[in-house]
Amino acid sequence: MNPPEPNPKDQDARSTSALREAAPLLGLGMTLAVTVLAALGAGYWLDGRLGTRPLFLLVGAFFGIVGALVYFLKTVAGPTKGQSDRKP
Repeated sequence: MNPPEPNPKDQDARSTSALREAAPLLGLGMTLAVTVLAALGAGYWLDGRLGTRPLFLLVGAFFGIVGALVYFLKTVAGPTKGQSDRKP
């Protein structure tokens, strides 16, 4: 006796559901990189304007990494109680 053929509609529904769950994470790497690089670039630019070479570059690196980490944790943790009621 052969196993029953899988229903294509069930497979489509599962793949659509998986994509919906993964959608916020798909662009996460690019967002994290852009956040850190933008803060580094701003620090580098400020150092060039003010002549304080490593100071603002390091400050920019710190804020870029912290900002990226906060964004990462909010994205991975998902909506909290207060946010789950709202629709964007």
